[in-house]
Amino acid sequence: MMRLRPVSCILAATMVAFSAQADISLLTGPDNAPFTAATWPEQGIFTELVAAALAASPAPEPHSITWQDNWSSQPDLIKSKAYDMAFPWGQPGCEVTAADDVRCTDFHYSEPVIDVVILLFVRADDEFEFDQNADLAGRTLCRPSGLLTHDPNGFEAQWLPNDTVKLRQPQTLGACFDLLMAGRVDAVAVNEFQGVQHMFAAGLTEKVVPLTRPLATQSLHVVISKTHWRGTALMYRFNAGLAKLKQTGAYAEILSRHIAIYWERLKG
Repeated sequence: MMRLRPVSCILAATMVAFSAQADISLLTGPDNAPFTAATWPEQGIFTELVAAALAASPAPEPHSITWQDNWSSQPDLIKSKAYDMAFPWGQPGCEVTAADDVRCTDFHYSEPVIDVVILLFVRADDEFEFDQNADLAGRTLCRPSGLLTHDPNGFEAQWLPNDTVKLRQPQTLGACFDLLMAGRVDAVAVNEFQGVQHMFAAGLTEKVVPLTRPLATQSLHVVISKTHWRGTALMYRFNAGLAKLKQTGAYAEILSRHIAIYWERLKG
């Protein structure tokens, strides 16, 4: 099994930086368990996969990880090259997104690191039918702004019927579930890991259920600015390291280990 080098932790007012003698600087956000979280083993599934892929890449270089509380600041920080790469980002579907969308025109996306299923979480006493997209007409959904994708507008444009569904976007996932229990939204749209995790943490397992039909499947990526002077090379090397992880079985080992931790924490 690949061993990851320990890193030191430096606390600041709005961010936590993991520092090393680094040639590559990475940016992510906290409180996004099980994907990225300083309190999760190896700082999360995605964080460990990124570190392992960089270590397995051709001519690996030391890297640092900075934790920034404000997820929505990541695009500007990466575009300005304050940091080399950021994660995890959802790709907005550039084949159907407007040609001038900066998320498509300004950033390179890695090969998918993780695929997640987006589900609708509804009140157990609500007879919510979701057999086709048209069933969402007249409903109000909630999704935290910036969560994983940093793409609040893309959610509505790509996944919801035009002009038929209302979308609420508070800052936190907890706020969405509070609105759900207060009857102010009809469903919370979030990936299955974080939705189920919040159900258990908030004691809602008897009051909230996930619908079986997925709203979407979303791939999560590492991104880099297209104007970064090493952008193409760094992305090639990351993708090569990720492919090597999958070929050797290290990817499956990391994923299965974190999923086991996830379920153990739910039961605990």
